[in-house]
Amino acid sequence: MNRTWTVLQQRAETATQEAQAAMQNARSKVTQLEASLAHIEKLKVDYLERYNAAQKETHSISDNIAYRQFLEHLRGLRLRVESQTAAARVQLNEAKAALLVAQREQAKMEAMVEREERNAELIAAKKEQRELDEAG
Repeated sequence: MNRTWTVLQQRAETATQEAQAAMQNARSKVTQLEASLAHIEKLKVDYLERYNAAQKETHSISDNIAYRQFLEHLRGLRLRVESQTAAARVQLNEAKAALLVAQREQAKMEAMVEREERNAELIAAKKEQRELDEAG
């Protein structure tokens, strides 16, 4: 039997496994970035509560400036993480598409291996029948 299809099938399986790993990495990165966004939002809410409480008490202008600077820093950080999350989602979608392509290719190679095996069995059966006919 021709080993070409078997080798191609193994390569397709390897490509599928690599695509699955890439998709898992992309998915974990998206999850991590979403968790970072949630953490930033929690910090913002907590800090706003502190800021509002400080507004009711006597405080210095420098305290007020520090609160506002920190909130601005959080806003900038949130925007950066949101852009990274969007890029990670694009990467995840690309990884999903690559996985589908790899799975399709693997299915094709598996079908070709099966077809090659059937053809080899048919050839062997015909040869055996021919030998039986010649012997008879």
